[in-house]
Amino acid sequence: MKYIILFIGLVLSSNLFSQSLTGKVVSNESEEVLVGAQLVWKKSQEGTVTNPDGEFSFEHIHLPDTLEVKFVGYQTLKIYFDKIPKKGIQIKLKSGQELDVIVVDAGDDKLLSMMDPIGFERINQGELKKAACCNLSEAFETNASVDVSITDAVSGAKRIQMLGLDGVYTQMQFENIPILRGLSTSYGMGAIPGTWIESIQITKGRGSVVNGYESIAGLINLEFLKPDEEGPLFINAYGNIFGRAELNLHSAFKLGESKKWSTLFFLHGSGVFAENDRNKDGFMDIPKSYQVNAFNRYKYFGEKFRTQFGWKFMYDNKTGGELGFKPQDYSKWGLNVVTIHAELFQKMGIIFKDNSSLGLIFQGKYHLIDSEYGLNQFYGEEKKFYFNSIYANEFKNGDHRIKTGMSFLYNDLSQRFWQSTDSTDLNRMELVPGAYFEYTYVFKEKFSLVAGIRGDYHNLYGIFFSPALHLKWNISKTTVLRGTAGHGYRVPNVFADNMSKMASSRLWVLTEDLQPERAINTGATFIQKFKIGGRESSFSADYFYTHFFNQMILDLDVSPQHIYVSNLVGKSYSHAVQGEFNLEVARGFTIRTAYKFYDVRMQTDGMLQQKAMVPKHRALLNLGYKTRNKKWLFDVTANWYGVKRLPGTGSNPIEYQRPNESKNFILLNAQITYIHKAWEFYIGGENLTNYIQKDAIVASDQPFSQFFDASMVWAPVSGANVYAGIRFSIKKLKIKN
Repeated sequence: MKYIILFIGLVLSSNLFSQSLTGKVVSNESEEVLVGAQLVWKKSQEGTVTNPDGEFSFEHIHLPDTLEVKFVGYQTLKIYFDKIPKKGIQIKLKSGQELDVIVVDAGDDKLLSMMDPIGFERINQGELKKAACCNLSEAFETNASVDVSITDAVSGAKRIQMLGLDGVYTQMQFENIPILRGLSTSYGMGAIPGTWIESIQITKGRGSVVNGYESIAGLINLEFLKPDEEGPLFINAYGNIFGRAELNLHSAFKLGESKKWSTLFFLHGSGVFAENDRNKDGFMDIPKSYQVNAFNRYKYFGEKFRTQFGWKFMYDNKTGGELGFKPQDYSKWGLNVVTIHAELFQKMGIIFKDNSSLGLIFQGKYHLIDSEYGLNQFYGEEKKFYFNSIYANEFKNGDHRIKTGMSFLYNDLSQRFWQSTDSTDLNRMELVPGAYFEYTYVFKEKFSLVAGIRGDYHNLYGIFFSPALHLKWNISKTTVLRGTAGHGYRVPNVFADNMSKMASSRLWVLTEDLQPERAINTGATFIQKFKIGGRESSFSADYFYTHFFNQMILDLDVSPQHIYVSNLVGKSYSHAVQGEFNLEVARGFTIRTAYKFYDVRMQTDGMLQQKAMVPKHRALLNLGYKTRNKKWLFDVTANWYGVKRLPGTGSNPIEYQRPNESKNFILLNAQITYIHKAWEFYIGGENLTNYIQKDAIVASDQPFSQFFDASMVWAPVSGANVYAGIRFSIKKLKIKN
């Protein structure tokens, strides 16, 4: 009898702890079945491969365990199971040899990396749609990591800051291709329509050496919409009370019977067609403008070979300044900026039999700026060619990975700046070959290390040596600690980087030949995820320190009538601390709150002092709500800006003097969206508290005097804005197997 009981017990225990799993493995991009994909359980080492229909099955599984899924040319995927789903599962693999990513989901709109050794946060389309997001400069309004502010009182341009440092120290890329560099740094963010963007990845500190030597404060990579993932039609129409109107049109479709080719057309037109002077200073708060922007990309997705290529063209014309100003009318102080941008690019990927891959990136661009700011004029022309190769391979079940390659940059840059009766030419031709090697080690999904080394030879400045190190420790399934350190370089562009300063009568004084900027960045990040009522939330905190060995210094403190430009003498550094909560407190209701502290100092006017126009304290609060049927979306964002130090104006006449500090203020934005089938209707407001900086332009009544300065802007100058828009889309048809 006891043997019968023992036998029954063994059978029952086997049924309790040994289970079966069935499913299918497909491509995430095309949903084609992947035949011969490998599936292996990490503990038991039991494995199988998918059949001609992409299907697999396991009869006896002992849980908990991790299933590793591999296929040549696709990212390895690891899935943790503590129980088996009742129905079969579909596993989607992404193409490429990139690192695995497991993320903390904060409401499907913002994602924090938990498993990638090089940490990042990703902004998805859901987050971008919380604001009108007409262009890239408006894509960070609900994000705490990136600060956005207007540059001056006449151009309407916006700039970003990361870690308290100007946006030029953040490397900007489009799918790992440099996008905002050289002449495009001042106005380039306004030339990237928001509807083109699929997602944005933000990396703080020194990024991967694969991407070059210019990442100092961080890296922002844009993923644009993909030809094989979009539907045949998307339309977005927008308008606001300032007379701004915008129309976006996208169209994607397959090419040929093989369905391996696809293409996507983007067309954008926008403009500001009215003069606005809310602060009554006689100047347009926002320049009149019109922009035409087109982008066409093609994609081929084969088993062993993939490629993408395309072209872009943009024409933009801005006219601002005194009310009634027209170009070439020198009786009024005026601004006119004409920009032309043309670009070709191609990316190719080759998959080898040993699971390694080779990627090749090519880019050629032409960029022209012709501008006038009162009596100041600036003309710039840039011709660029960029190449990068990336060889990737992994060993021992993916625990050891390498990336290596070579790059080359050709950049022919011409700059001429006229002030009064003098002109300054800054022309250079850069030839920069480079090579890099990056090693990644992963230990039991608990610890990972990425060590990279990069060397570039600049024909004008010699060798740039830029190593980087990234460490990650998964303390638990819900707790992550990261550390990073790296060295970066940047060749400054005096005028192109600081065009907003031309909106003044200050005389530019270049005291010496500028040398490359060089800095080291170190930082640490802590992420903790937790649940509130069964809903996932997260807390993150980070600290980054940036130390400059050399930096281009624009000293505005010596005299309010001059800008002294020189290499760094003394110290320049940044301490940046940020804490952020992402909470889903009830179904559909999310709260994001963040606080930042910046201690950014540099040597100006012979003193080590807080950098002008950078607030020491900032805070953000975002409230979002989606109804259960997801037809109504409500979003409110409040940004608090602390006091900023302002350049001194004490030597000006009393009526043209300004305080040495700004005031703190709050900006309030809100939006409501209603979704009905293929239609989305949205209405919103920006700066709803109607906060306006008083006397933003120094000497606005004497614009041609030596005291005129429209660059001392620390708050909005145009007041509250109300906008509305419509989106219409025909989604891509998905065929189920």
